[in-house]
Amino acid sequence: MTSKHVLVIGGRDDLPLDTIEDLGLRYSMVQLPALVAERQYRGAERYAVLDYTDVDELIAVAMGWHTLDRFAAVVSFTEDGLDPASRCAVALGVPGDNLAAVRVTRDRGTVRELVERHGLGKVRHRVCSGVEDARDFLREQAGTPIVIKPLDRFLGEGVHLVQSERQLEEHWPWISALTDGDAVLAEEFLTGPEFGVQTISLGTGHEVVLMTERKTARPHFVEIGYQVPARLTPTERAEIEVLVKRFLELIGQGIGPAHTKIRLTARGPRLIGARTTAGGEQVWDLCRLVSGADLIAETVAMLADVPCPPRAPAARGAAVRFFDYEDVRILSVSGLERAARARGVVRLDCTLEAGQELGPLRSAASRQGYVLCTGTDTADAVANAEAAHALVRVISSPAARRRPAPATLSSRGA
Repeated sequence: MTSKHVLVIGGRDDLPLDTIEDLGLRYSMVQLPALVAERQYRGAERYAVLDYTDVDELIAVAMGWHTLDRFAAVVSFTEDGLDPASRCAVALGVPGDNLAAVRVTRDRGTVRELVERHGLGKVRHRVCSGVEDARDFLREQAGTPIVIKPLDRFLGEGVHLVQSERQLEEHWPWISALTDGDAVLAEEFLTGPEFGVQTISLGTGHEVVLMTERKTARPHFVEIGYQVPARLTPTERAEIEVLVKRFLELIGQGIGPAHTKIRLTARGPRLIGARTTAGGEQVWDLCRLVSGADLIAETVAMLADVPCPPRAPAARGAAVRFFDYEDVRILSVSGLERAARARGVVRLDCTLEAGQELGPLRSAASRQGYVLCTGTDTADAVANAEAAHALVRVISSPAARRRPAPATLSSRGA
């Protein structure tokens, strides 16, 4: 009997493909020209290279394949593939549609208005069509900072803490160029620790699988570290869980993972971002190690109607520390082999090398790798990750000052 067949839309790594094969499924794949990889087409039943954001062309190709070898589901685990995959699933009449939730979460302004309208925690905000709107909003905050964000970018791209009108004037040309002059979201600056909430929705409700402590660097709030499980009181955990589950219900989250960002303020938890994907940047790794849940495998299994893999936690704590150098010229890098053998290290990935000129740390794409460690608990995992990170000795000198051009990524989202 031929195994079931899944259509995969895009992706930057091989994890979903390994997962699909481990479940005993076959896959065909549509990929962007710039992201073609041998692993992808070597294992595929069929493989097409095209701009899948052209949904008419995507559906035409998928329809032809579906006639020859029917798909059990359509999946995507990359930001710019979520909308096309949902629309393709609808056209083929197979599981994989999560379009309503995808479209809500791709617009920060819509998310903020939805949360406020349903009483899930007020955050002062304004969608600004120009710098004048943002300046007025900043003045209304009576001396407290604001955060400005593109409405539809992800990886932290374009996010910036603004503490004065001078800073706003300096940063606005950059964010305006990044967004092609589109509107920008301005929000009050919320204080308190940050957490990421990993959930899986499997058609019978929303399960909070794991909560992650997030460590970010200002002024761009780029993540420089994570650790799990989050150290919260039972009351704090319950408040966050209620907020996240109510939000997922509001957006109509269907089968699949979600990654919701929360700041725990003096007024209670406040939502600061949400994506309808498994947390990237090794968050999925932390989740799998500590909870045993493979959110990608469980999503594909549910959509394709095959058994979900059992959950088997491998550690009681885990942590990631990123390499986050900025505005320097790298002169030398040493200690990588020693760091990779350090206590608790699961994986070390470092792209730093002599001669690199590094600009500002403006988004997750600006980082230079990470070290991932496990431990006996959260604190032990953090200690292991920071010790291994410190073993990578980097000598640098200040980079020549130059005005940075807006970063350009191939995808948009939050």
